[in-house]
Amino acid sequence: MKSHSIRRLAALINARKRILLVGPPGTAKTARFLQVAQLLGWKFFYGIDGRTADLMDRLDAAGAVVPDVAAGVSRVLPLAALKAILECRVPAIWFIDEIGRAPLDVQGAINAIIDQLKRENSPVVVVAATNRPQDRAGVASLSEQLRSRFDVTFAISTSEADDRDQTVARLAPWSEEVSGWCDYAADAGFDPLVIGWHRSTSGSTLYNWKPNANAALRFADYRSWQTVSELCAAGLRDTDTLTAAIGREIAVQFAAFAALAAELPLPSAILADPQGAPLPASPAAAYFISSKLPQAISKPAQVPAFLAYIDRLPREYTALAARDIHRRHGETFLARSSEWNAWFAVNNALFS
Repeated sequence: MKSHSIRRLAALINARKRILLVGPPGTAKTARFLQVAQLLGWKFFYGIDGRTADLMDRLDAAGAVVPDVAAGVSRVLPLAALKAILECRVPAIWFIDEIGRAPLDVQGAINAIIDQLKRENSPVVVVAATNRPQDRAGVASLSEQLRSRFDVTFAISTSEADDRDQTVARLAPWSEEVSGWCDYAADAGFDPLVIGWHRSTSGSTLYNWKPNANAALRFADYRSWQTVSELCAAGLRDTDTLTAAIGREIAVQFAAFAALAAELPLPSAILADPQGAPLPASPAAAYFISSKLPQAISKPAQVPAFLAYIDRLPREYTALAARDIHRRHGETFLARSSEWNAWFAVNNALFS
């Protein structure tokens, strides 16, 4: 299952619409388009030869002037990486990152490429991303000519965004950003501590990045929580190490949650005695257990015990655990358990 925002992007790209995403750093703009490419099964080009728009020079985007001695003229030939994009004949996404930081001559060259792809009815769909000027991320300006080449523009919501602001179109409200990120993290195998934490706090600490001149200060964003997941998996959960990734205040809160989770029964103990294993006493602990238990299932024979335990949880946590195991293993794996088939027939509304 993919979030509504990913399905929206996929539908627009499948309809050959060029999309511009605008948002602060660390909001997974690149990851969203990668997910769409995977969902559609399309080829994915990142910039030109892996270079973002701000790192391109005019030769990257416009090509090189090469003399044709026999004809007595000079010709403009694209570099190999751009030639692969121009000559692609299968459905593909060309993602141009940091487009708002590109020099104006590079923006002009990109504009010409978009027009060429359109004239030639290319199967390559151009999408792009940029930060906002107030993010202090080096964004100068996006020329009106280039901005007008994109059919739709969406803003990325953050925890501080006013979703009632109707002056821009938001890709998704903040609540959906949080649930979509948690689903993505579960699919990607993030440490259940991280997933359970954000579910239990409704994502209040998922994103608190702010521009700051002090390079020693750290703020939480989507990328830094992936780092925290990797630190947890490596057993590096002390407050100082976490502070280096997400800042002191949130690190202290998360470390306390990790200590609580350490006192809960292990998944192996739950699966060995699903009816007798203790239930979590707090909502935070329940979010952790419902995020961790699906990751412990490795064979269909464990599914009956899994179902027996999650059915003892309040319905909200039952739903989270069931949806996570469904995303993680898929229907083919789960259907090998007759208990799952019977349970799903009764509880399929949880997957709507």
